Amino acid sequence: MMQTVKDLSDSILYVENEQWQCSFGHGKPVKLGLVLEAVDLGQSGKSGEESFPYVIDAYLIPQPECMDEELLEEAKSEGALTREEQIRHVYECDGGVPVNIDALQPAKASCGFSSFVADSSISSVKSQSGEEIEVRHFQDLEEAMLFARDFYAAYAHVLIGFIDVVLDSSLRAGGTGWDKIRGMTKK
Repeated sequence: MMQTVKDLSDSILYVENEQWQCSFGHGKPVKLGLVLEAVDLGQSGKSGEESFPYVIDAYLIPQPECMDEELLEEAKSEGALTREEQIRHVYECDGGVPVNIDALQPAKASCGFSSFVADSSISSVKSQSGEEIEVRHFQDLEEAMLFARDFYAAYAHVLIGFIDVVLDSSLRAGGTGWDKIRGMTKK
């Protein structure tokens, strides 16, 4: 099946594919989706980053068909009636498993297609686990969302190839990605 990309807002994309899933060793596999959100870091960046304040945050969440009924009912009670509104509500209220989306292609190693798509700046930051990672910064929301759609969404399938490694990572709030996804899925 083809990958689908949906706009959840001016700054949030949702990407899914029927083949993206993880398994807990019992029961049905959990289908996953990827949320890509352009975040304005404002003027608090390092020198030179002020003109490139946007970054893309990425999070894995269960697809709605696999989400806990209570999460979906809460979304509906808050007025989220469409599938896209429910995805956005669950993401905004419950988050997801953070993913270093720039690991799909290290930002400084960009060549070919990705280096010409958007005017961006590269800087190193410390990840939640304390390692140095490269992060791409964008001049404006439009450039960030264009890159999210044309590059990150297009190459998200690569991330799913490493799903066990991604979900094995410890989360700042405690537990692992497995724990987070398990807590958001049907019991």
